[in-house]
Order: sequence, then C-alpha cells, then structure tokens
Amino acid sequence: MRSFEVDRLAYDEYLDAAVWYEEQREGLGAEFMDEVERVLRFIERSGDFVTAPIEKLDDGAVVRRELVGRFPYVVVFVESDALRKVILIRRADSDPERWRARSGR
Repeated sequence: MRSFEVDRLAYDEYLDAAVWYEEQREGLGAEFMDEVERVLRFIERSGDFVTAPIEKLDDGAVVRRELVGRFPYVVVFVESDALRKVILIRRADSDPERWRARSGR
C-alpha cells in the first residue's frame, strides 16, 4: 500500500481558495472543500491509475492530475511505488512551471 500525503504549501493554497469562494457566496467555500476532499480521497484510495501521466520523472515517479468537480481546479500529485504526494491544488489554468518546480524536476 502506498503512503499518501498532501504538501503543506498545496494545502495552504487550497484553504486560501476555499476562503475566497466563501467570500463570493456563503456556503460556496464548503462546497469547494467537499469537492477537493472527494478528489483527495480518490487519489489516496485508488489502485493503479489508468490515465496517462502528465510527466515522467527521472527517478521513475510520474506526475498525474485529477480534476475537481464543479470548480476550475486540479489536484496535481507525484506517484511513486511507495508514495502519492499531492504537490499542488490550483486553478486548472495555472502555469505548468508551478507543479514542475514542486515535483523535484
């Protein structure tokens, strides 16, 4: 079984986004958090992913992403044999260099 973790910076950015959504409409921040938490549980509990990786790293790990339902966000994670680590929870239109810098590339 792989370990699972969420990078602290990614988690902090996620909470900032939830606050922003809540400021837009009461309850929307909670709805956003529910959707992101659903994606995080899916990443943590899933067996092997069949979707193609968005990048292969030199150490054999791969970078993958999952879309957040109802919101224009993605969860980007690095997957190795031993670990799935979420490195970014950001708007889907974010510059790819953001996750590349965090993936150890």
